[in-house]
Amino acid sequence: MDCLDFLRTSIAKKELPTYVYGYPSKRAYRAFPQPLHITDVVEQASRSKHINIYIHIPFCRYRCTYCTLFLTTRQSPATRESYVARLAEHIARYGEYFGDREVVSIYFGGGTPTLLTQHQFRELFAALEAAFPKRSRKCEITIESAPDTFDNNLLDCLKAFGVNRMSMGIQTMVPGELAHAGRPYSVETAEAGMKALTERFSHVNLDLIYGLRGQTRDSWFFSLGRALDYESQTLSLYPVVVRPMTNIMTSKAHAPELFFSDADKYEVYDQNVALMASKGYRQESFTCFTKIAGGRAYRQENSDFEGTPLLGLGAGARSYFGQYHYGSDYAVDSRAASSIINAFSAHSFDPEAIASHGITLTPNDLARRYVLLGLTLSALSRRSYASVFGRELTADFSEELKALECLQLVDLADGDTYRLTHAGFKYSSIVAIAFYSDTIVALEEQYKVA
Repeated sequence: MDCLDFLRTSIAKKELPTYVYGYPSKRAYRAFPQPLHITDVVEQASRSKHINIYIHIPFCRYRCTYCTLFLTTRQSPATRESYVARLAEHIARYGEYFGDREVVSIYFGGGTPTLLTQHQFRELFAALEAAFPKRSRKCEITIESAPDTFDNNLLDCLKAFGVNRMSMGIQTMVPGELAHAGRPYSVETAEAGMKALTERFSHVNLDLIYGLRGQTRDSWFFSLGRALDYESQTLSLYPVVVRPMTNIMTSKAHAPELFFSDADKYEVYDQNVALMASKGYRQESFTCFTKIAGGRAYRQENSDFEGTPLLGLGAGARSYFGQYHYGSDYAVDSRAASSIINAFSAHSFDPEAIASHGITLTPNDLARRYVLLGLTLSALSRRSYASVFGRELTADFSEELKALECLQLVDLADGDTYRLTHAGFKYSSIVAIAFYSDTIVALEEQYKVA
């Protein structure tokens, strides 16, 4: 099937793939024949004077019914303490190789980073300051959180450390939907969390999910309306994804009538777009709506898409250095995840074996990554592509670009930059998949079978 037929068929069927936010996904990773050596990635990083830092905190109090993130709910204070100590060591050691680069962004993801104590955050920020002293004037420092995992003292502490962006998963403001999502706290707790964040931080992102078990359109827009009342700078609105190894997959198999169909989700998406525009939000991607002026709502994502190396620290973190994309082993099962986390905490930094799993991208896949991520953010420049790859964009992707133009999924602004149209944003995950190489498709399919 050629690209035009693929796009037409997928759109006609109202297919809604998993939201594409990276290429390739971890499903394409495999064990390296030999562990990756630090000198391999240092060579790749030499092309950039900048760096992004991602720190993975793989601890949660509970696993939401739709979650396939790398985390464990089986932890003690001692587990977290030893993990943080090892993270601080890794930060210091990586600083020996990359500490001369200007840090564009620092992102604490999870899991739930706000399960850490003030003392543990102080230890990590001190390590970052010592190892990576050069910061961009607009360095974005983000912490992910959940409403029931912080108090005002911790937030004040984080702000003092320089945190200028907080992201919190709200998902829903309806008690029954919270319960079905596996979130054992009250709506009042969510309200208090949103109030505390928006009162303290210049940039707050709130995540909500539509399509949860038992949710109706009325209840979804009730939740979204409650979140909008707090006037956070950014909202990320995700259709629920039903993946293997999740409770929600079992629930949907037994009662599909309690869930939105893909066609329903697309209709809700259209209503979301109209509502967010009426509230003064600008759409940046399929999920992201923001009021941030003069910049992107999520600088780490944008900088990564533009080619800045990403240093991932901690079990489950991913790093992107040119052709090398890598991380630790990955698991959803709690026992396997705990084993990987414990192994990370037990072993010192080894420059001759910094990663056991990942993928070495071909020049073709590096080009595909550049194109599909640029389109995801609606900013694919022909001049920039030629500067990076030494070839014309249309020479490499003529068929795909003609198909997108034929279906009016992109516009060509000023003869240089491809930008998604309204329909292009709506079907952006389908658009992204149209650029996947056969190799990556096969690797991801093999992972699903396994």
